[in-house]
Amino acid sequence: MAKHDTKNNVLDDDVLEMLAEAHEPVEIDDSVVLRMRNNLMANITGNKSATAETVTDEKADVDFDIVPASDEDGWIEAFPGGSFKVLHGDLSKPSSLLSYLIKLEPGFNMDGHGHPFDEETLMLEGDLTLGDIHLKAGDFHFAAAGVTHGKVSTKNGCMAFMRGALPI
Repeated sequence: MAKHDTKNNVLDDDVLEMLAEAHEPVEIDDSVVLRMRNNLMANITGNKSATAETVTDEKADVDFDIVPASDEDGWIEAFPGGSFKVLHGDLSKPSSLLSYLIKLEPGFNMDGHGHPFDEETLMLEGDLTLGDIHLKAGDFHFAAAGVTHGKVSTKNGCMAFMRGALPI
């Protein structure tokens, strides 16, 4: 997890703690957690077939898609050295809420940008700098709607899972 920057806090620590405590916990069946984790890890490591497939959960009778990250199909170059792959959502709607992967080449730089929605970032590999925030594999970053990132850059390149609007 990225370190909490105490010198640039907008909210006091006690306010942040109250906000965190206000969220209601949600009970998720262990089999669902295991299935989600296995599907995510299989997609990250490329252990699934190259084509997306739909799987039905017999208990819940719910369909879900598997989109392999390792498959080169579906990657779209948004900027030189910066590509994304939509996992869920409607790319044809401007500023729509999406789940997607980003892949940035070493040395990638981009100006800061705002968010029409909350944005979540889970670093899968590499490094990513958002203004004065530095992320590495395993770190999670949340940016609230309306927040503007500082300059976006990576020294060694990265891949991350994101949920929000595309920064284009």
